[in-house]
Amino acid sequence: MIGKVRAFVALVAAAFSVSPLQAATPDWNRRVAATPEGGWLIGNPAAPVKLIEYASYTCPHCAHFMAEGMPALRSRYIATGKVSLEFRQFALNPIDLTEGMLVRCTATPAAAVALGEKMFADQDRILDRAPDQSQAEALNKTPEAQLHTVLARDMGLDSWATANGLRPARVKTCLADLQLRDRIVAIRSQAVKTYQIQGTPSFVLNGKRLDKTVTWQALEPQLQAALP
Repeated sequence: MIGKVRAFVALVAAAFSVSPLQAATPDWNRRVAATPEGGWLIGNPAAPVKLIEYASYTCPHCAHFMAEGMPALRSRYIATGKVSLEFRQFALNPIDLTEGMLVRCTATPAAAVALGEKMFADQDRILDRAPDQSQAEALNKTPEAQLHTVLARDMGLDSWATANGLRPARVKTCLADLQLRDRIVAIRSQAVKTYQIQGTPSFVLNGKRLDKTVTWQALEPQLQAALP
């Protein structure tokens, strides 16, 4: 009888156990950390292949890469720990700066990445309310400290941000914080200085800028070639 009970206990334990391989294989997409360079690192910090993406929230090619390439990049390469991705902002215009400031209002690096991805998904709807020529001329006369607050209000970006998790008071404070804007400008300046980045999306693979690479179809073969 005792032998039968022991056998049953062993059988149950086996059914609910996790193999060592399963236990040792995390999904690295869950790890998101801020970097000293002002970006957000997704994945294994010790990954043998390190990818940097410079992107603009108003860039249609960036939105296309986010929709087409990011799911494959996350599932095939980042999740396994083979590749890490650092996302860095490369602002092209005042709308970019305003959106980037809102992203930097989030509470955690993971929340910043998530809000940025939502901006790409909603890009067409957001840019439908971009200023026309007369509005742009009025914005040019707006005091610097109020520019991003007024732009966000006119485009509905402030209400968009609150609908996506930011508190109204936080949105107001961050849009008036020019240090956030200056940080984004500095990231762009350093990108130009270090990697001669001129447009978006731009990718840097293990320290080398990739030329003629704006799509997932162009990027993936280079990732595969870089894998050990």
